[in-house]
Amino acid sequence: WASIQEHGHWQGEIWNKRKNGEIYPEWLKITAVKNRSQDTTNYIAVFSDITGDIRAAEHIQRLAYYDTLTDLPNRALLSDRLDLAIAHAKRSGYKCAVLFLDMDRFKNINDALGHSIGDQLLKSVATRLKECVREVDTVARMGGDEFVVVLDGMAEIGSILTVARKMLHSLSQPYEVEGHNIRATPSIGISVYPEDGTDRESLIMNADSAMYHTKEN
Repeated sequence: WASIQEHGHWQGEIWNKRKNGEIYPEWLKITAVKNRSQDTTNYIAVFSDITGDIRAAEHIQRLAYYDTLTDLPNRALLSDRLDLAIAHAKRSGYKCAVLFLDMDRFKNINDALGHSIGDQLLKSVATRLKECVREVDTVARMGGDEFVVVLDGMAEIGSILTVARKMLHSLSQPYEVEGHNIRATPSIGISVYPEDGTDRESLIMNADSAMYHTKEN
């Protein structure tokens, strides 16, 4: 109202209520109508329901930061989360860890049973991984059957290894996918801040190298 009194108009996003009581976002433009004496006699309001626009923007935002198959954070969001975990570790003196993993012989499963089965398997892997970590940790999908887990604020190496063993055990249990009983095991490589790297790139690279070393063995 201060803007209308000073400039004669205002526009912006507001929350409004429908007759049925539902709250919805609305784009509103109000213009003051003055007479010859410059006294305000009326206000003209033009508004539109922008629920669809906001949903579309949220969808685009989600596509930018989340994997469409598993709904896990993607590479872009992983980068932000890992930078925050490193910054937290620097301030607190705690450790943060990067666990890089992929599913052994996943290509064989994909080729033998089809991509639909492979996709369902990856969704199950994502679900199990999330169940192994805390709310403050991040589980991300890099692409294909590769996943990265960021453990934030870990007090010691032993705690990191405990989580890794929990993941190994969980992911190695049989998967029931569309009538198929599938056994798939993961290979996991670990890097720890600050011992194995002090920035995002070095931590991911060293965890990736450790994972391939594990797979070769």
